Amino acid sequence: QTMAAREAAAAAEPTVSTNTDPAGGSGRDDSDSTVDPADKADSLAENARETAVEATVSTNATDPAGSCGGDDSDSTVGPADEGGCDSEPASAPALCEFADVETLELLSARLLNTMATRVVQGGLQPSDAMAEVRGLLSEKLSSAKKGPRGLAVLHARLEKLEARRSFGGRFVSNAADKVAGKARELEVRGEYRHGGRQRLALQLVQRYDTTREWHCGCDMEQLGSTERERHLTSCVFRPVGCSHAGCTALFSARYEAAHDGSCEFKVVRCALGCKESLPRRDMEAHVAGPCAMRPAECPFRALGCLAPGLVQGEVASHLEEARDAHLQLAMARLLQQDQELSELRQAMTEMRAAAETTAATSASAAASIIAGLQKKIAALEAGQAAAQAAAKKSAAQAKDTTAALATRLAKLERERG
Repeated sequence: QTMAAREAAAAAEPTVSTNTDPAGGSGRDDSDSTVDPADKADSLAENARETAVEATVSTNATDPAGSCGGDDSDSTVGPADEGGCDSEPASAPALCEFADVETLELLSARLLNTMATRVVQGGLQPSDAMAEVRGLLSEKLSSAKKGPRGLAVLHARLEKLEARRSFGGRFVSNAADKVAGKARELEVRGEYRHGGRQRLALQLVQRYDTTREWHCGCDMEQLGSTERERHLTSCVFRPVGCSHAGCTALFSARYEAAHDGSCEFKVVRCALGCKESLPRRDMEAHVAGPCAMRPAECPFRALGCLAPGLVQGEVASHLEEARDAHLQLAMARLLQQDQELSELRQAMTEMRAAAETTAATSASAAASIIAGLQKKIAALEAGQAAAQAAAKKSAAQAKDTTAALATRLAKLERERG
């Protein structure tokens, strides 16, 4: 069975898978060579055309709307069926297998995480975890008008599976790291590989996306050969590789215009209007650097040349055209600087003279003050000497007086006796 849509997200990887996956059905050889995304998309589209022409049975859908049994009834594939959606009877109509590439890729990664979680924290074997996920294909869809619808129901059921814990699983330490490690271990094994998970993701999308918002599901057997060919080249869900050199993006055709409007590898005209064309991712550096239309200033702006509206590509011609004007501006600035230097020199001379005058005046005043102080010191010293002489004189007189009094006192005592 050729399933172009199931291959679409696998082709989105920058390199081809290094192992042929019998469960994944990729049919690719073991190489790491880089493949042009446009060639991938063409190859996928060609496979889809072959599928339509051969009218092979490629999905598990039994309803004409192509929802893989998504008519909100419970007549679905049993969970015990080993092949899941692949075990449908050959009488089922061939449906367009194109689905939203990004949705399949995200769901494929989610399925791997769910299975790894059930192994680590649910205590299941990998095959049992796969069977649980495949069992979601047989669960009944609610017909209630309220509540989650479409893929929201699928993700809610995946969350319930992930929340289940075995007794031992409740005590697993570093659960997130162990789940991530188990996921890396599983994705290199058989049907757990990218191709196998992509097929299962497509089946789940077909089952739960009852409004066909994320997949096509068109009944190809109701179309003539010409219409089938036209559909395979115009289906909005067909995988398309970016045509811009260097870009490896792969997406559904309905996003082609949106991607083209933001692709960093698309060659576009300069945003400022120069004649250059370059990849969009290089535009910021271009307009900030070598772009001829980048706003610029004249090198003589500091001298007074404003040159309004000048751009980088016109600077050379402006310098040539305004050479005389620039020379005049330079001469005027030199004259101005000479005048300013002259004024500075004059100011410096006046300041030096004032400083010298101040210094002389200060020296004279200081000498006068010192002379006055010296006179005061001399007067104080003279006064001190006179005071000392007077004191000596007074002391001598006091001594003489004392001696005279003593003599008289002695005489009086003798006379009294």
